[in-house]
Amino acid sequence: MAQEDDAQLDARIHAIAAPIATADGLDLEEVEVRGHRGSRKVRLVVHADDGLDIDQIARLSRRVGDALDEQDVVAGSYMLEVTSPGADRPLRTARDFARNIGREVRVLRRAEAEGPGEAVGTLEAVEDEQIQLKVDGAAVTVPLGDIDHGKVVLPW
Repeated sequence: MAQEDDAQLDARIHAIAAPIATADGLDLEEVEVRGHRGSRKVRLVVHADDGLDIDQIARLSRRVGDALDEQDVVAGSYMLEVTSPGADRPLRTARDFARNIGREVRVLRRAEAEGPGEAVGTLEAVEDEQIQLKVDGAAVTVPLGDIDHGKVVLPW
C-alpha cells in the first residue's frame, strides 16, 4: 500500500511541478519521493536544451516548493531537491538523443532487436523514430524501438 501511495504522491507532485518547469523553459524528467511520512525527500530532475544554471534551479525550487506547500501535497516536513540529470544518465527517448547530437554515444540494443548488441559512434541525427550514427566512417541507423538505452561516451 505504501508503494501505491508513493506512486500517487509522485504523480501529484509531477502534475504540479511540470507546468511550473515548462513555464520556465525547463523539462521535468523525473520526480522521486523517498523516505517516510514526516521526513521525505522530494527530488526533481529537470533539463533544459541550453543547459541549466543555479538561478534557474533556485527559482524552480522556490516556485515548486511554494506550490507544494500551498496545496499541502506532502504531509509533514520534507526536503525538496532540484537537480539536473548527470552526464552518465541513460538516453532513452528521441529527445534524450537529440540533445546529444555531435557527441560520441554508446547504444545498447534490446535483446530481441536485430543487429549487433552495441554500437559506438558519433550521433549525427535523430528523426523518424531512429537515430543515425557514424561508426568507423560508416553511417549506421538504429530504430529507437530497438534501443534499450544509450550513454554519452565521456572523454575520461
